[in-house]
Amino acid sequence: MKSLSISEQNMHLKGVSRTFALTIPCLPEELRDWVGNAYLLCRIADTIEDDPKLDMNSKTKYLTEFAGILSAPVHVEEWTNEICSLVKDSATEAENLLMADIPLVVGRYCSYPLAVQRILRRGIVIMCKGMGQIERWNRIDSLDEVDHYCYSVAGVVGEILVNLFAEYSRAIKRRLPKLAPLAVSFGEALQLTNILKDVWDDARRGARWLPISYDDPEQRREATRKYTSVAFGHTMQALQFIKLIPRTERGIRRFCLLASEMAVMTLRNIYENPLFREPKEIKISHKDVRTCFVVTSVCACSNILLNIVFSRLAGREMKPEFRDPVALMNKVSFWESKNTADCSFDSCKA
Repeated sequence: MKSLSISEQNMHLKGVSRTFALTIPCLPEELRDWVGNAYLLCRIADTIEDDPKLDMNSKTKYLTEFAGILSAPVHVEEWTNEICSLVKDSATEAENLLMADIPLVVGRYCSYPLAVQRILRRGIVIMCKGMGQIERWNRIDSLDEVDHYCYSVAGVVGEILVNLFAEYSRAIKRRLPKLAPLAVSFGEALQLTNILKDVWDDARRGARWLPISYDDPEQRREATRKYTSVAFGHTMQALQFIKLIPRTERGIRRFCLLASEMAVMTLRNIYENPLFREPKEIKISHKDVRTCFVVTSVCACSNILLNIVFSRLAGREMKPEFRDPVALMNKVSFWESKNTADCSFDSCKA
């Protein structure tokens, strides 16, 4: 089976995600490859789910088929031609290029050890099942529903990452029982930050992922700050996740830190300006991003310094609303569910 080259994989990453294209190079070489492929697989599912012209039944059909391809990629070329023809008018140029290369992305996935394939397949199955129920989340009315939605599209990404980290590092594998609940919070922190940042763009296309009123300024201010505090609480638990990663795994720490630090700065901007109307009003600057890279280089291995850094980045006003990470994982996670267990799937054949 033909496979995407590492340079082609990196090209796609730069096209569809500036943030991940910046952070993935921090990882050790082998893990960089696995995580890069994982992101592209998630982005393919996301492109299907985001398409405004596909009805829900069609989205569910193609998401289910995509998840199935990872266990039996027999007709992947024909399937790719079909889905590409459906999403081409709505997807960006970079997304269309990625969708056209689905057979090669799957080919690279098939080149990995079976344990890595199982981790990626399990995560994509969970994500595709969650995205197949996306209509359920179009009008979210409670924090409980926010939790379930964020898990489907991002909390499971935290689980993919921590299991890939554990497959790469025996030291991390020994700490997996403590890391697993915090990994869900890590993923949900990033997703909830993105939802808060993109709330107006989502509203313009008819989606509402948070129970926030857009008409009443006072209600919007209060609700935005509440969910910013919730997201900040998840981010502080992501910091605990990072601090549990052995100091010897500097690259993994830096990868997680960069994403978390940028989330904290974005949340601070939202908390200070809860009535923003455009994303550019709360967007972090290029200077802030450069600062993150410097800080992670200097502080990645010091838990004491990381506490200080996160406190400084958050500012004085924003306070975290902490949740029980074990209770959250038990409520939302399908990672160990028999409904999504795929260990019996046949591996890909080259």
